[in-house]
Amino acid sequence: MNIYDFVGEEMDDPIQSNNNIGDLRNLWHKVQKQRLKNRILRSTSGKMIQHTLLYYVPGLTTYCGMRGLPVITGYMSGCYLFRYRSRGELRAAHVGTHDTNKEWNDKAKDAWKSLTRQRHITDIWGFDPLKDVSMKLLMDAQKIGAPQVMGIWDGNGSARIAVMANPRGRAGKKVLVGIEAAPLRAWASIQNDPKMQ
Repeated sequence: MNIYDFVGEEMDDPIQSNNNIGDLRNLWHKVQKQRLKNRILRSTSGKMIQHTLLYYVPGLTTYCGMRGLPVITGYMSGCYLFRYRSRGELRAAHVGTHDTNKEWNDKAKDAWKSLTRQRHITDIWGFDPLKDVSMKLLMDAQKIGAPQVMGIWDGNGSARIAVMANPRGRAGKKVLVGIEAAPLRAWASIQNDPKMQ
């Protein structure tokens, strides 16, 4: 079973927050390993798949290793997502920007930029899920409920954009409306984007 088998399926919300993060100011100096491993995504029809949840923490850049399982992160508020290697280990990162807090945005981006300058960090590719998601997928989601965009990496590092929707009248439930390939760009072509400044 793979993540594509869940398209059209209803499930409990796969995204949750890390409420035990503490004072962000103590974590701003570098990217933070923030994930839940070996999670089970289960649809109401009984389909199951193991995955890693990469936390989105506004004000931090979070990361996790990719070890053959899908990595899910979200919901997107304008953040960039990246795939990179650290001493050969394939990792996923979520640059956790915030809608209105400029200081948090700057700290998350500064931690990410600092990481990219380290010699052992290589093969950096990223995407902007809210900008890169297709209008068709968003419109399909609106037929069910309010669209929410997620990022997914397959276990091999391929990047995907997924859209969930909360079906009207089904509080706490989500439907995976669709998944599409993310147009990965090299860090060299992203680092000067206005959004990364």
